[in-house]
Amino acid sequence: MTKLIITAALTGAEVTREQQPNLPITPEEIAQAALEAYEAGAAVVHVHARLADGTPTQDREVYREIQRLVAEACPVIFQPSTGGAVWHSAQERLQPLELNPEMATLTARGPAISGLTSSPIPRVSWKRRPA
Repeated sequence: MTKLIITAALTGAEVTREQQPNLPITPEEIAQAALEAYEAGAAVVHVHARLADGTPTQDREVYREIQRLVAEACPVIFQPSTGGAVWHSAQERLQPLELNPEMATLTARGPAISGLTSSPIPRVSWKRRPA
């Protein structure tokens, strides 16, 4: 048997409900989408957090609530995004790492979205805390 790890990207970085009416935005909706992805075979869920109005956010407290609800819903690996949206600073993008997730993404340079290239992300230091 071939080993396979399925990662479900639940939200997208800057997708809106106008573009995708089924987009999960609230922590509760994201946790439900995580459960559905897990039931379909996903082992990892990749998440971009949103404020209540749908605006992308890197706020650690929003990610904390999503992480808590996903953990209550199913045993997937929670993978928060450090990519954020084009306007998030490097320090904002790193906030989800303060939750000590099992896995996170790494943006090695600024995003190139819609033909706009941001300046390189400054060098930052981060060390995983022991469990």
